[in-house]
Amino acid sequence: MIILDPDVDEERQQEMLERVQQIIRDADGVVDHVNDWGRRKLGYAMEKKADGRYVVITCSATVDGLREAERVMTINKEVVIRHMVIVLNPIQAERAKANGAPLPVDDRPEGDARPARAGRGGPRRGPRR
Repeated sequence: MIILDPDVDEERQQEMLERVQQIIRDADGVVDHVNDWGRRKLGYAMEKKADGRYVVITCSATVDGLREAERVMTINKEVVIRHMVIVLNPIQAERAKANGAPLPVDDRPEGDARPARAGRGGPRRGPRR
């Protein structure tokens, strides 16, 4: 999974995605699917950004190929906000090869914020011991 800076030129984002795919292929890997989930709100601000462009590349790759792809994404901090390699078990891998990565489902109604959490600063409930 790659989270790209949505404010960076579309051309530079596409170049990064193509470069990562080429690195995987050059290391005898196979790119099965590229799922672009588009611009989505981040769970928390990263690099002072509230949104990111999520792209999931489903592939079979060698360890060396993945390390090189991670190295390139780490160097390109102006384009890549975050990246994560997720290793799937055999059943998940077969499903991902066939269908790609499905878009996550947000079951909250439109405009709903996250539920409030109980935390510090709230009223006390009874004496402390």
